Amino acid sequence: MDWLKEQIRRELDLIPGSMKNSQFIYEDGKPIAHYSLTSRGGIKELTTVVVDPAHRGKGLSHQILEKCNEKTCVFTRHPALISALEKAGFKEAWWPGFIPFWVMMFERMWRVLKMLITLDFKRCLHQCRHLFSYRMYIR
Repeated sequence: MDWLKEQIRRELDLIPGSMKNSQFIYEDGKPIAHYSLTSRGGIKELTTVVVDPAHRGKGLSHQILEKCNEKTCVFTRHPALISALEKAGFKEAWWPGFIPFWVMMFERMWRVLKMLITLDFKRCLHQCRHLFSYRMYIR
């Protein structure tokens, strides 16, 4: 989807992922928000949460968080998403559990490798530079 590709191109914190778990929110037949909810060893991970800049502040992130019915974790450094997470009952955490930790670590290493293979050095450097700014939230 071109809209999502453009959002990912502009926002270096976002990671291009599989469209398999992608969900969109539409308005007038056009996408205005996206998220992906993926199983990670007994916990769901909410990733690639993006709301079109023209539609921010309309509660779309809250609608997305309502879809997280199971134990879910989110990694972010974005203040607006952190605020929405806290309002939805997510708490900052350090440990998702043994199996989810290793599943996520393997997946993160694979992401870095894909960024290097696709020569996406700008995104890779951005994420490495901000590595310790990302926080994990769990509900």
